Amino acid sequence: MKRFYFVMLVSSLFLGCQSPDKFTIEGDLGKENDGKKVYLRFENQLGVLKDVDSCEVKDGKFEFVGKATYLDIFTVSADDLNMAMNIILEPGTISIKFAKKPGDKPQIGGTPYNDQLQAFNEKYMQFDEDIYNYQKKNFDKFRKAQKENDSVTIKKLYAAVTAINTKKFDYFKEYPTKNSSHFMSVILIQQRLFSGDTAFIALRDAYKKLDSKLKETRIGKQVEERLKAIENRRLNKQKETTTPAVKAQDFSAKNPEGKTISLKQSMGKVTLIDFWASWCPPCRKENPNVLKMYEALQPKGLAIIGVSLDTSAEAWKKAIAKDGLTWTQVSNLKGWKDPIAVQYKVEEIPTTLVLDAQGTIVARGLTGEALRSKIETLLK
Repeated sequence: MKRFYFVMLVSSLFLGCQSPDKFTIEGDLGKENDGKKVYLRFENQLGVLKDVDSCEVKDGKFEFVGKATYLDIFTVSADDLNMAMNIILEPGTISIKFAKKPGDKPQIGGTPYNDQLQAFNEKYMQFDEDIYNYQKKNFDKFRKAQKENDSVTIKKLYAAVTAINTKKFDYFKEYPTKNSSHFMSVILIQQRLFSGDTAFIALRDAYKKLDSKLKETRIGKQVEERLKAIENRRLNKQKETTTPAVKAQDFSAKNPEGKTISLKQSMGKVTLIDFWASWCPPCRKENPNVLKMYEALQPKGLAIIGVSLDTSAEAWKKAIAKDGLTWTQVSNLKGWKDPIAVQYKVEEIPTTLVLDAQGTIVARGLTGEALRSKIETLLK
């Protein structure tokens, strides 16, 4: 798994501007490091850290003082000691504690947003520690299973590590929705958008719930611009896809029992192709609505074929059972590289396609009451 890193882009530097919002950054590196330089830096659009200020360690301590006009993320680093930490520059006294020896944990705090950042970092590190401790505890068991070609034990060990990783990334995904007033939330939304995450609806909804103060930051404005650009692309694509007489292309994949099922053999008077995944919170949230609709309209001719963008067969099957999904389900277990998703240009989930009796695509992207209304109209 790739580790999480902050991406910091250039903005107008505000140190030295006329503002009453004073900040102080203070830390202790020990008297043994007296005379060494500590830098306050900002990352430009090329990914290069630019010096904003610097100071020397005196009597073991260092301090930066300035005025914080805008909320943003900076780096404090001690190059000679190979130390660096991200901070959120805001009014108040920000305290920093570097990890100076093995076993130490870096700490940051003293101001609201930096206290939140510290809590986030601690949670992140705890996930990594849990993975490390589990692997360490079960190393001998894993080596023994390898020697004995014990695939059952190996799969169980891998599944346990995967479960921790899943919790970690679920924590990242759900953080903005659960913490709409935290600066970390706008950073996480930006990270997902700029890394190619295609869960547009979830990211858009999370952004809408953010405090207005966060939306007004440099990062918040970048997120807004990216969301608008994606929305425009989606609307254009939807117009192209829903052009009259556009026929749905046939596809086939295996169901949970391993049997190959095609779209053609799954069609009804009206057919819904539902792209989803077990790891997608918005999908799971929508499933009860789809289930209720299916139970009411299946006798009238509604057919549904779910196409999962899962990679784990176990997680996929477990979600089907837990959500009580009774319609046809298929998956190639290739995530976003699923050939059916690629074929239909699916860039976010949940994504729905509604087909009429002739297999013509008549709607795309509908959910909730809008989806049910469209299907009921077609069934009449």
